Amino acid sequence: MGNKAFILIMLLASVVVSGCRSQLVNTVAFSRLTGDYWQIWTMRPDGSKARQITTSPSDKRYPVWSYDRQELFFRTNNNEAFIVNPGTGQENKILGSLGLSDGVVPSPDGTELLLVRFSTQLKDISSLWLTTLDGENARILTKSAGLQYNPTWSPNGRRIAYVYGHGYRTDELYIMDSNGKNIRRLTRNEAIEVLPAFAPDSKTITYVSDVTGDYEIWLMDTDSGSCRQLTDSKGIDTRPVWSHDGKRIMFVSNRSGVLHIWVMNKDGSNCQQLTMGPPSADPAWRRK
Repeated sequence: MGNKAFILIMLLASVVVSGCRSQLVNTVAFSRLTGDYWQIWTMRPDGSKARQITTSPSDKRYPVWSYDRQELFFRTNNNEAFIVNPGTGQENKILGSLGLSDGVVPSPDGTELLLVRFSTQLKDISSLWLTTLDGENARILTKSAGLQYNPTWSPNGRRIAYVYGHGYRTDELYIMDSNGKNIRRLTRNEAIEVLPAFAPDSKTITYVSDVTGDYEIWLMDTDSGSCRQLTDSKGIDTRPVWSHDGKRIMFVSNRSGVLHIWVMNKDGSNCQQLTMGPPSADPAWRRK
């Protein structure tokens, strides 16, 4: 093969790879009830160009983008962790040596995975752990009795917000340094607060609370503790995630009668429904 032909082939290959990556820009992964199972799908942030990614016969929930934004982590209905390539649909099980986990969250620099690990001997006990993708070097971050779950990294990688509960209606928001130190309680009331999600500024979080009687989405400044309610509708508003520029928030609601994905401005205004048809949930907005 001549040099010119080789160079041409390499250029075409780079265009194909670049094209595949560019198709993922401004992409949202989510779960959709597809036939008898929840499957992983992707779509544009406006709800268009929805495409099914997984097809194997099992429920798959809570997709999370990998560090390089080219693959997706998800959890099956029996609490096993997998990773899938959106281009090929190839699913691979990960972290099998660590037992059951409630999904995984990659660190902002891609070096570690944050996961919830359940006790195999005691009920209602879970802890937050850090590990590498191969499951080696696993180490525990939280050791309190009770349930510690819903972890999320701050985009700058310095802090982790999570939920801690140790009895009926004791689920509150906590925050700590990424090494597990300087744990601080963020909420303190007789309501359930769950699903914290950091804004791009690594300071503001959205979360879900039933303090008003049903589940609504709230906004909090983690330094001052000041809170503001963003949604106010009958039914459930849950699982908020931020756009990469911090201007919009995607969430799940059954305000239309069926669980679907919605989007709103960061101040709670201009709510719009994005998905139609079968129930959809668990949006994961791909950051640049």
